[in-house]
Amino acid sequence: MQSTNCSKKSILLFAGGWFAVAMLLTNPLVVSAAENPIFIGQSAGVSGGQAQASKDALAGVKAAFDSVNRVGGISGRTIELITEDDGGNKDRVLANTQRLVEERKVLALIGYTSGVGVENAQAYLKAAKIPMLSPLSGNMGVRKDFNRYLFHTRAGYAAEMDKLTKHLSALGLTRFAIVYLDDSGKTNSDVMRAALTRYKLTPVVDVAVSRNATSVALQVETLLQANSDAVLFITNGKPLGMIVQAMKKAGYRGYFVSSTFAGTSFVADIKEDAAGVIIAQVLPPLTKDFLKIVKDYKAHSKASSPNEKPNYTSFEAYVSARVLIEALKRAGGNVTRERIVNALESMTRLDLGGYEISFSESSHDGSNFVDTSVVSNAGEIRY
Repeated sequence: MQSTNCSKKSILLFAGGWFAVAMLLTNPLVVSAAENPIFIGQSAGVSGGQAQASKDALAGVKAAFDSVNRVGGISGRTIELITEDDGGNKDRVLANTQRLVEERKVLALIGYTSGVGVENAQAYLKAAKIPMLSPLSGNMGVRKDFNRYLFHTRAGYAAEMDKLTKHLSALGLTRFAIVYLDDSGKTNSDVMRAALTRYKLTPVVDVAVSRNATSVALQVETLLQANSDAVLFITNGKPLGMIVQAMKKAGYRGYFVSSTFAGTSFVADIKEDAAGVIIAQVLPPLTKDFLKIVKDYKAHSKASSPNEKPNYTSFEAYVSARVLIEALKRAGGNVTRERIVNALESMTRLDLGGYEISFSESSHDGSNFVDTSVVSNAGEIRY
């Protein structure tokens, strides 16, 4: 009798299994929810001079995506991030982008850490009609011409340099040196020169440096000989930290002033030598926990990566991911690349809780917010 009952139960389970399969095959919504995630692509310098910034960018995007996936995803579909390492090489950025779009069939791109890499991939973005959300760079080479498929959720380097130069010139500083990456061409150095020109100033010296530099001895020698009041940087964190540390050791007592490109990870790398470095900020202070966007970021980061310390690079990536999530929601269940673009352009005023984004069909510069901060003796970022 017991054997008969077991057989009947097995038959019921077997039939139930086939019934579930039949339901999946005949119900596209069930298939979509169970087996059809939304793939989003990222090319970042996981290795090389931008490794830490890329790690932070990945953590920020992941925190936002995980927060949505925990509550069922978008119309029942989870969001999955596919990350390719480009090592900070612009040609690899393009190759990675092509692979993500053509082989991995991603619906959008996010969290790119190389501005020149994005600049190199601009024509491909247009041809492939693939939306990209806010590369973690204020690189003006990707902003000078309107691209329907590229959206920025942060201010560019022009706005940053204008704010920083205005602040420093008001203090009576007149002698500025500029440092920029050698693979960015003239774009970023021109932005720095233009900011100085607005205040009737010219750089006393300009210096190019590699983003993957292992030595900065020649650059340091040139900068020290210039006897500047301040050194302006648009570089990643590694060469900036090396130059600051070497110049301080040599007795330089002027100001070090950085764009957001450097992030804040260099502070831990050079420790007490980071004190006094002025950094542009394009997001609200992380100390303002009363702002919903800051509160959400910290909560979602802790849930996603408990051991990761909140920082402005991951915060920036988190904000761009939140904007993409909103676009995916607006695009509806049958989401396509074109629907994402249309959804983004419909965001004439998106309030994330203390930080607003505004897009339109003619402008994809979502924010012009810029503030200044300084590294304290304790290694904290103070506004």
